[in-house]
Amino acid sequence: MSDERKRLIMIVLLTALAVVVVWRYVVPMFSADGGGLGGRVGGSVSSTAADVDVAILDLGALEADVRDYEPGRNPFEYYRKPPPPRPEPQGPTAEELAAQREAERLRREAAERARAEAAAAQAEAKPEPPSFQLTFLGSFGPESRKIAVFTDGEEIYNALVGDVLNEKFVVSDIGFESVSITYVGFPEEPATRVGIGG
Repeated sequence: MSDERKRLIMIVLLTALAVVVVWRYVVPMFSADGGGLGGRVGGSVSSTAADVDVAILDLGALEADVRDYEPGRNPFEYYRKPPPPRPEPQGPTAEELAAQREAERLRREAAERARAEAAAAQAEAKPEPPSFQLTFLGSFGPESRKIAVFTDGEEIYNALVGDVLNEKFVVSDIGFESVSITYVGFPEEPATRVGIGG
């Protein structure tokens, strides 16, 4: 197809398109009854409200639609199964409480028995001081240097404060009518008070 023929076809198509546009849009504006935007009646421009289509603008449609959206699981993330709910703690039953009280009572009794047995074993293992077998007859001498007199039924013993009798007893104090005797090897044992004739 030659260029001249192409140009002719193009001109014909453009002319047909221009006619359609004029017929569709321009001719109604200059109609005989004076309607439209450019119609003239008696040399003046007139418009009738009935011939004009007024579009109603819906302002509500311009507002954004607020949606209550909650994001769900990310499809690009590996799904992790949620952990099971934790069981609610439950208090002990009446039977369990009774068993706990009984076990506590037995534990206390066992502890008391163990303490008593330990004390008894310690008392048995601890040696006791010898009993004082001498008889105190009295004392004489000045206040600063009193002498106590003892007898075992056969011999007479004179002792000052601090003297040891029979390698077992220590005269720790001499009073008017009594003496205090402590024991060799038993420093924690309390002194024994012995009266005249005792």
